[in-house]
Amino acid sequence: MADRYDVVIVGGGHNGLIAGAYLGKAGKRTLIVERAAMAGGLSQSDYVIPEAPAHMINTGTAELIHIRASPVMQELDLGSHGWNTIETDPMYAYLAPDGGSIAVFRDPRRTAEDIARYSKADAKAYLDFVELIDALMQFAGALGKSDPGVRTAATYLNLAKVAIRNCALKDRLQLLSTAPADQLAAEWFEHPATQALLLGVVAGAGPFDTDGNGIAYALFGLLHRVGVSKAVGGMRMFADTLLSAYAASGGDLKLNAEVDEILIHNGAARGVRLKDGRIIDADVVIATCDPITTARLTTPGGLDRVTRTRLEYAPAHRANVGPSLVNVASSLPFRLKRHQDLRKDGVDLNLAVGLIGEAEELKRALVQARRGQVPDMPVFSVSPMTNWDSSMAPEGQGVAYIYLPVFPVDVNEGWATAKPAAAEAIIARAANYYEGFDAELGRWFETCPDREARTSLTRGCVTHVDFGAQRTGAKRPAYGLGGPAPLAPGLFLGGAGIHPGGGVSGGPGRLVAKRVLDYLA
Repeated sequence: MADRYDVVIVGGGHNGLIAGAYLGKAGKRTLIVERAAMAGGLSQSDYVIPEAPAHMINTGTAELIHIRASPVMQELDLGSHGWNTIETDPMYAYLAPDGGSIAVFRDPRRTAEDIARYSKADAKAYLDFVELIDALMQFAGALGKSDPGVRTAATYLNLAKVAIRNCALKDRLQLLSTAPADQLAAEWFEHPATQALLLGVVAGAGPFDTDGNGIAYALFGLLHRVGVSKAVGGMRMFADTLLSAYAASGGDLKLNAEVDEILIHNGAARGVRLKDGRIIDADVVIATCDPITTARLTTPGGLDRVTRTRLEYAPAHRANVGPSLVNVASSLPFRLKRHQDLRKDGVDLNLAVGLIGEAEELKRALVQARRGQVPDMPVFSVSPMTNWDSSMAPEGQGVAYIYLPVFPVDVNEGWATAKPAAAEAIIARAANYYEGFDAELGRWFETCPDREARTSLTRGCVTHVDFGAQRTGAKRPAYGLGGPAPLAPGLFLGGAGIHPGGGVSGGPGRLVAKRVLDYLA
């Protein structure tokens, strides 16, 4: 006998949990089916290093930025469900090979003062740059007040008001939304250290030499507006908070429940069939998996040819560039060797995310990754997690989260051959900057193919669809599929493949919940 729900959600990542909580609060009988043994998706942490069983590591993201600017925090009252974070300031720091540094503070003027130690011209340019980014965010805010696929008179009025306020910045805003991020860094800033800082922060948004990728600099606007927080106890805290909010809404959850088919009969979604053969009937199915996986799971012939084709062609690491992760457990804490000693202003860089890689190294790594080569000089950020949250390891020991934003998805010689040497090169370079790596107990290294095997994400693409100006708003995941209309009657996308995209914002979950409620009204 089949179960019956108003809505079944495929995937228990953060967007699935958020969508479920909104729908449950609205009185809809909701079920989330999750293939893994834990909900949370890439917002999760666990003890997964055999040699260091008491060291908690983040197996996906490690920071909370976007959701701090989201109404999800208040609307779901996450503070009452166990939300517990630590804010760090400075948030990031570019670490130059000679021991110099540029820190990114919540206060943009303080950041500019740090840049001035390298270039006074760049310091002034940075404040102008932040003003431009603020204007970009004003436009995003005007669009974000409604569904990006729906243009109302109020939307146009809000956009007009923003345009009038920022008319002097029109040409620069157009360039920002069409140019590649590396071009903008070179145009705006003269010193290689400033350029390295800019590129090091936005590299995680995808290849920074791609037209339209410059809008990734909006991240700097978020940093200065809302800052950065780290989840106490690892990202499991965030997953547990969302699970609590979802449970409070009355929603049901099935773990170890892999979907074999999204059922589409007589032109409409009817529910899902699990791998064990169980049928779950529902009026609506929300697929929080990526668009390519969604197309694969739907009943053959259930989607029209155009819709299926556009889903299947949604780019996922099309340039063969994507992020890899290395988590390292150590019997010692992680501390900077030279950079902290050279700071004479009382700023503790050990509490910042360290950006390692010069501008030219970042560019060369991008070229090599596209060619299927492991970069000869790896570029990455180091988050010494236990420097702000000692609970993640035994007393006096450490956990470091290394994020490699510019890394190949596939390598020419195969990862079985390339992975050991790549790991050694990454750790060796990190050890040039931080103490603690020489007391390594164990490591967890995940490439994009590893992530795909673990999570079923197509090509391990955490953003589901490559970031860029042509894949935003109503054009995400593809032209014609970014509005409120379902893919087929009763079938909606609800993950990072829809607006506003990747990152821990909860925006896609919130948006799809509203779309479904309007559909069911």
